[in-house]
Amino acid sequence: MTIDAIRDNITSHMGNEISVIHNEGRNRILEYHGKVVEVYHNIFIVLDDGGKRSFSYHDVLTETVKISFKS
Repeated sequence: MTIDAIRDNITSHMGNEISVIHNEGRNRILEYHGKVVEVYHNIFIVLDDGGKRSFSYHDVLTETVKISFKS
């Protein structure tokens, strides 16, 4: 999968519910649930209860960030 394909997939799910699992290293794994609210060239923004959080497509490609969309 390429970064362009990841960007296109996330763009097509804009406004939909998303689950994000972020591996921050040293056994720190955080999970966020929210909506994709903004999509930019290098990052996308997820709005959850804690506010806005940004993630890069590169992190999705390297599986530091794992995303799943809810129907």
